[in-house]
Amino acid sequence: MTNDLKQLSTDDVEFELQTRWKIEEFHARIKQLTGLEECQCPRARIQKNHIACAMLVWNYLKIQARKIGKTIAQIKNEL
Repeated sequence: MTNDLKQLSTDDVEFELQTRWKIEEFHARIKQLTGLEECQCPRARIQKNHIACAMLVWNYLKIQARKIGKTIAQIKNEL
């Protein structure tokens, strides 16, 4: 569903929804697997660094998971 009346095809809407779902899934997984929400740093700069490090860890785990055919959670649990 969309309120955008300019959308002329269902393919465009479906693509938009798939993109949004990927983003939601990424946020959920990065929070679960990297401890992103556990940062209690009082300064914004430190929080930004923590988020950047969590994203780098996520990216590395994702690449390793593809290489060896496992899920990211499996790799994390094996550490």
